[in-house]
Amino acid sequence: MIKNNNPVISIIIPTYNEASTIKITIEHLKNLNGIHEIIVVDGGSADETISKIAEGVKLIQAPKGRAIQMNTGAQIASGEVLLFLHSDTRLPYDVPEQIKTALSNKNVIGGAFKLKFDHPGLFFYLAALGSNLRAALTGIYFGDQAIFARRKDFLQLGGYPAVELMEDWILSRKLKLAGKTVLLTGPVITSARRWLFYGKWRTAWLMHKIKFLYLLGVSPSHLNRMYSDRHR
Repeated sequence: MIKNNNPVISIIIPTYNEASTIKITIEHLKNLNGIHEIIVVDGGSADETISKIAEGVKLIQAPKGRAIQMNTGAQIASGEVLLFLHSDTRLPYDVPEQIKTALSNKNVIGGAFKLKFDHPGLFFYLAALGSNLRAALTGIYFGDQAIFARRKDFLQLGGYPAVELMEDWILSRKLKLAGKTVLLTGPVITSARRWLFYGKWRTAWLMHKIKFLYLLGVSPSHLNRMYSDRHR
């Protein structure tokens, strides 16, 4: 799965009204060495997202919904490794080297990265610490941790499930059952904008409530109605 000792990485970014973030994200990615292609899958943005897409980036349209958008991008990707990136998340500059090291173990089929928030303070330090601890102990990764997988394994597993929420959780479990997954040191830097907009403690409570209800068997469609659509 590795050519010339370097991972051939396709970056897939699902967008919906991300005019404020997508241009900066693409510029950041273009400054990274070892990125094979950047694919933006837009879910029908009503703002200026499309006009912000730089030359050399593959732009495709898909029905709105992260799972559908990311699966659509995976189908046209030509890289041997797929990396799913939120528009408001930045990758570490040595991401190809980190992935190369991880995938040198043929049993590893994917994983994600430790994260940090782009906002200072004890709250966000502890929030990141909790997310990283959960990911390390359970192998359950969320989208803001930049999930990656070998393309052939991702497609063989059917990609992301066609659900409105918790698609990252379900994919993580599928990957973990199919092979070894790893949490790389990263870190990826993810935006705290949702936490700041809706309130830190209110957002933290909502996130934990959704996870708990999902474990109790509440459907992703019902959970999605509890979750703000503003940044999805």
